[in-house]
Amino acid sequence: MRLDEDFDEQIDFSSPQYERGRKNSMRSAAIMAGLFVFLTIMIVLAVNREESRGGSAQVTPAPVSDYYKDPKVGELISGSERRAEDLNFWDAYSTPSPAEKPAEAGSESAWGNIMPDDSITPAESEKTEESTQEETRTRIVLEDGSEQWVDINPYLARHGYDLSGLVYQKPFMQYYVNGTKKSFSGADISKEQGTVDFKRMKKAGVDYVMLRLGQRGYTTGEISLDDSFIVNYTAARDAGLDIGVYFVSSAISPEEAAEEADFCLETISVNEITLEYPIAISAEKLGDGRSRCDDLEKMPRTNCALAFMNRIEEKGYLSLLKADKATLITKYSLGSMIGYDIWYVGKEDIPDFPYPFVMWQYDDAGELSGVEGGVHLDMSFMDYSVR
Repeated sequence: MRLDEDFDEQIDFSSPQYERGRKNSMRSAAIMAGLFVFLTIMIVLAVNREESRGGSAQVTPAPVSDYYKDPKVGELISGSERRAEDLNFWDAYSTPSPAEKPAEAGSESAWGNIMPDDSITPAESEKTEESTQEETRTRIVLEDGSEQWVDINPYLARHGYDLSGLVYQKPFMQYYVNGTKKSFSGADISKEQGTVDFKRMKKAGVDYVMLRLGQRGYTTGEISLDDSFIVNYTAARDAGLDIGVYFVSSAISPEEAAEEADFCLETISVNEITLEYPIAISAEKLGDGRSRCDDLEKMPRTNCALAFMNRIEEKGYLSLLKADKATLITKYSLGSMIGYDIWYVGKEDIPDFPYPFVMWQYDDAGELSGVEGGVHLDMSFMDYSVR
């Protein structure tokens, strides 16, 4: 018998066993084909990933969200004041390489920063510096005209006024809170203004006047009464104005300051004067030149002001310290004067004094009906007549 004949006789292609074997073979072939396709895909992905790591492909970074360009982002995060668009955080992870940063001056980088631009002027740079310092420092102008930034004392209270409520209603500056006027209009009057028509002033909108009662000579040291004080007081009283007074001091010791206060009190008593507004000690100088108190250190000068105001308040009157910003900050210890009112002198649209003050002289050459020539205009944040 031949071998092939023998073979044909032993295998029955129509038998069930042969059919099961054929199906198993086809299933194995399908599995092997699937494994081959899977391995091919994995190899292709690995090659592409390796090329990407090698930097051969140029990838354009996704734009950074405007939220991350916001200079107040730190405040928003710390305060948890999140906006809906803040939740789109995926762009934050797109970080460009140094080669992709814009090189042109003045252009915007992928982080939202502006590259240095030579077109920025020194004035603009100074303005930026001011805005970063204004919360902790304040600028003063010294007697020689130079400017200086000084630290704001963190242990002293701030004035607390919402200065957005200031409104200039010619010729007066007014202060409003929730649409209601909370300020009172005033003017400084002395012999320098000559003859004054106080009734016309009252009609023009003046609520009160601060009359110069007297002064101590800044070189001689002699105390004298303002030549027009009595006349001005009588006319202002007849016009129905509220009245306060001030004394221009050049005291060099607490004893001299107390003497100045006694002069004011005696003048008021002898002339039967009634006051609604305070008795102020003024640190201004009468005229140019050197004053006898120019060399006083901060604490001796402070003690002089305290001696004056204490003597005034011992007699039941209200007191004030009148001075400009540089004088108040550099020549007085404001921490030693907590509880005393300040009459701030500053010729500006917005009072640039960080600490509490009650009265503000904002103009030294104002035009006012009833007064010939320029006059000092004031605003009081308090109605002293009802205090």
